[in-house]
Amino acid sequence: MLVLGVLVLLLPGMFRETPFMIGDEGFYHLRISSELLENGRIDYDELSFSGRSEFLEKGLSYSIAGVAFITKSSVESSAKLLFLLLGVVSLVLIHLILKSYSGDESMLAMPILIFSPAFVYLFSVVNKFTIPVFLTLLLIWLLLKKKYIISAVVFLITPFFNYEYFLFLIFIAIFVLLYIKSKKYLLIIYSFIFVILLFGLRGINLNIISDFGSNIGLSIFGIFIVLFGFGFSWKKKKLIHLYIIGFLLFLVSLKFSWVIFLLNIPFSLLIAFNLNNLVSAKWESGLIKELTVLLLICGLLFSGISSVKSLSEEEPNEGLFTALGMLPRGSVVLSHHSNGHWISYSGMKNVIDGFVNFENIEERDRDVNELFRTRDFNIATNILNKYNVDYILVDNKMKHGLVWSEEEEGLLFLLKYSEDFEKIYENDIEIWRYLG
Repeated sequence: MLVLGVLVLLLPGMFRETPFMIGDEGFYHLRISSELLENGRIDYDELSFSGRSEFLEKGLSYSIAGVAFITKSSVESSAKLLFLLLGVVSLVLIHLILKSYSGDESMLAMPILIFSPAFVYLFSVVNKFTIPVFLTLLLIWLLLKKKYIISAVVFLITPFFNYEYFLFLIFIAIFVLLYIKSKKYLLIIYSFIFVILLFGLRGINLNIISDFGSNIGLSIFGIFIVLFGFGFSWKKKKLIHLYIIGFLLFLVSLKFSWVIFLLNIPFSLLIAFNLNNLVSAKWESGLIKELTVLLLICGLLFSGISSVKSLSEEEPNEGLFTALGMLPRGSVVLSHHSNGHWISYSGMKNVIDGFVNFENIEERDRDVNELFRTRDFNIATNILNKYNVDYILVDNKMKHGLVWSEEEEGLLFLLKYSEDFEKIYENDIEIWRYLG
C-alpha cells in the first residue's frame, strides 16, 4: 500500500510537461519560504497586493523552509519531499486508525483511499490543509493510544498552520465529548445550532463530485456504492455511526470544500464495507454480480486516474513565467486574481491575487472588475494610476470567458486603440506596458 501510495502521488508530476509545481497559492508559500531562508523572518510582503503587512498562518512556509535548510535543496524540491513524506506517514496513520475500527476492511479501504481524487490532491499540490489533516490523524492515533499530553500538544500547534481548521477541530472535539458523555439532547441542540450558523454563511459549495470537474471532490461511483449500501446497513443496524459521521462531514463540506479531505476517510471505509457486502451477497446470477463489482471498481480507479491526469495539466505553464521574466523585478503587474501568486513568485508586485481576507480587498476587487469592464479611458487611467500599474498581463483564459467574451470588450478595446498602451509581448499571453 505504501509503494502504491508513493507511486500515485508521484504520477501528477511525472505526467506534467512543465517543471513548475501545480496550482497557484502554493507559489505564495514557496516565495515566503525562500524569503525566510534568506532573511530569517519576514514582516512585510512587498509583492502581494503591491505590498501588505498582513499574512496568512506561516506554519507551512516555515515547514518548507526548514526542510530546505536541512536538505540544502531548493524550496520547490523541499516542498515536494515534505508533501510526499506527509502522504506516506498519513497512510500509515490511516491504516492504524481504520484497523482498530474495521479489521480486514481497512486493507480494502486503503487502495480506495489512495486512488481517491481528494487524497491525490492533498499530497500532490502544495496547500495549507495538508499539515492540519496530518496533525488530525496523528491526534486521533495518539488518543487511541491514550497519549493525552502529546495529543494536547499536537492539538495546540494546529492553529499555527490554519486558524479556520483549528476552529473546526474545536467543534469536532465538543461534538465527540458530548457523545462520549451521552449528552444526547445537548448533542442534538448543539448540532442544530451549528448547522444554522453554518448555513447562515454565504455561499454553498456544490462542486463536490470529482468526475464533474472538482479537483478535491468525491467519486460519483463511490457515492453510488455508499448510497446503495445505506438501506442494507440501516436494516442490519450496521455502520450507522460511520454514516452519521460521513453525513455530518458532508454537510460541512457544502460550506467548506476542504472538509472533503477528512470526509474522504470514512467515505473510503464505507465504500470498502459496501463492496465487501456486494461480494459476499448471494446473487441470482454470478456473472452479473462479477460484472457489477468490476464496473464499480473500474469506476473508482477511473476517478483517481482522471484526477491525476487533470492535475498534471493544471496551470501554470512555462509560457507564463517566460513572459513575466521579461519584466523588471518590482514592477506592478495587473491581471486576473488567479494569476496573482505567479506574478509575485516571479518577483513582480501583483495588484490582486486569490486571497480575500485582507483590508480593503472589496474595494480593490471592485476597482479591478470595473477596469476590466470599462471602455472609458478616464475611468481606466484613474484606476491604473491609483494602483501604480506598470504592466497588464492578459492570457487566453481571460479572453475566452474568465473576464471577457468578445475581442474588443471592455479594457481590451482600450488596449488595442489607445496610444497609452504598448504591447511588448505576445504569444499565448499578452503583456501591455501602461505609458500613462
